[in-house]
Amino acid sequence: MKFSKKILGLSLVLSFLITFPEVQAQSILDKLRSNNQTTQFAQALKNAGINERLNQSGPFTVFAPTNAAFDELSMGQKSDSNLLLNHILTGMATERSLRAMSDITCLSGQTISIQNKSGNNLAIESNKISVSNIKASNGVIHIIEGVID
Repeated sequence: MKFSKKILGLSLVLSFLITFPEVQAQSILDKLRSNNQTTQFAQALKNAGINERLNQSGPFTVFAPTNAAFDELSMGQKSDSNLLLNHILTGMATERSLRAMSDITCLSGQTISIQNKSGNNLAIESNKISVSNIKASNGVIHIIEGVID
């Protein structure tokens, strides 16, 4: 009797799992495109061909400027690959790990600074992080209120 209940329970669980298809986690690019604060940055990455690099398994950390911050750039700056690469680094740097760092090297090769501001606020090159730890399948995104030159 116990054995048949276990079999029945197991078959119910399996049928439930089979009924619902596996949900794919979103990549960094998917998250950037679907977040209404970072759509322009996502488009610039695509236009510069950097999206292909970010489609790899990573992990990557992206400091994504808000659309408002990105609007302040010239068209030339928006298509500058090095400027865009200033916002990306290899590895997973969550807010917690960023607090233990003072500077990091981006994919452009530039070293950028991390500041711990008062009130537990973090800043990247003086650009406040407004939203942190947006998890993606191949890394993490932090939304910043400025652009890393």
